[in-house]
Amino acid sequence: MGTPAARPGATTRRVYALGSLAAILFGYDNGIISAAILFIPHELPLTPLLKGTVVSATVVGAMVGAVGSGPAADRQGRQRVLLAAGVVFTAGALGAGLATSVTALVLFRFVIGLGIGIASVVVPLYLAEMAPAGARGAVTSLNQYMIIVGTALAAATGYGLAFVGSWRWMILIGVVPAVVLVVGLLAAPDTPRSLVRRGRPEQGRTLLVGLRGDQAAADRELAEITTLERQQRDAELGARMSAGWVRKLLLLGALLAVFQQITGINTIVYYAPSVLTGFGVSEVTALLFTFLNGLLNIATIAIVVRAKIVDRRGRKPVLLAGLVGMSASLFAVGLAALLLPPESPVLFGIAVAAFVVFTNTFSATWGPVLWVVLAEIFPLAIRGTAMALATLFNWLTDFFVSLTFPTFTALVGAGVVFLAYAAAGVIIFPIVWWAVPETKQRSLESLEQQFRGGGR
Repeated sequence: MGTPAARPGATTRRVYALGSLAAILFGYDNGIISAAILFIPHELPLTPLLKGTVVSATVVGAMVGAVGSGPAADRQGRQRVLLAAGVVFTAGALGAGLATSVTALVLFRFVIGLGIGIASVVVPLYLAEMAPAGARGAVTSLNQYMIIVGTALAAATGYGLAFVGSWRWMILIGVVPAVVLVVGLLAAPDTPRSLVRRGRPEQGRTLLVGLRGDQAAADRELAEITTLERQQRDAELGARMSAGWVRKLLLLGALLAVFQQITGINTIVYYAPSVLTGFGVSEVTALLFTFLNGLLNIATIAIVVRAKIVDRRGRKPVLLAGLVGMSASLFAVGLAALLLPPESPVLFGIAVAAFVVFTNTFSATWGPVLWVVLAEIFPLAIRGTAMALATLFNWLTDFFVSLTFPTFTALVGAGVVFLAYAAAGVIIFPIVWWAVPETKQRSLESLEQQFRGGGR
């Protein structure tokens, strides 16, 4: 009896670690540009528009990767698509780090974005389908935790290499975790639900026994999955997507994906060092703040995951609390930027405090919870495709934010831009209050039956 008891823990840890490793690359390759963009103009001249293009090229790639990865994950399985992401991450980091022109840099930043887009769809899907219902919020939150870890690693790398200004090595270091991801995923399992959907129920049952450590519980879960799959097997994709209850869920998912971005998170992820240097501090000081704040973000999301706050408090209350904290912090820095001189130490202090509050609030709320909700609300038959569509809207909004922030800031100032994003959070609050269903402590199959019957 001793061996079977140990086996589920080992299986569970392995699949969770491999499933979330791609999120580290998401965070690293997404975050490293905030440091690299300070030094790229020393070698490759950049106008404000070109600067926005270099940053947002990854976002365009992420849109394409997100759209393609959802249907591919439904057809080929979650594990194979994540493996492809690892290969793409490797090629993109190599090409961008060795680029000799702005055109080449933009092209390979686009390639990196393909990997980020795949990870943004498939990682939360993979984790949610591996997790038991009672811990699904915490397990799926590992996605955001690993993104934050990757972002912190990017901040540490950026700060460490700032003294020599080596933007190329900042990007090239991303090759290492990409190779680790490829090697690890070669032996990784697919999810039980994906295996059943693709006609491999026995493999799904074996994996469920390993994950749950209880044969009876695994059999019950497999029966739920199999029954639901049998009900949907003969339906066409178009019919499933056009069903009224599915359209409502697709609209909700798209809105939540947009809301996460128009709160302004990537104005800080991509441009916080640039904003702080505009407030009169050195590049090294700005990157030191980014590094230290990244460490604090790791601690914040670790507390959220370990305390299972998303599973205990519920999805909606956490989202609402996040909107309050994020809007208040952006309002503070926006107002200070309008009222205080640009190089005022007081302005720098307020900006640092506001950025800390904002990013840590996001890491505890909208960062993980959006992906938890998206991975829960869509029906199994189209879950990958629906996740891809919702994630596309997330990346479209991210593209708008990342491309326009330098130009808008040059035209009206950072203060006005931050106030606009703070106002967006206020507008979003009542929509989330009314529209978002509570999904905690429910199996994915029971949620699907509830939504199918018109419940919220």
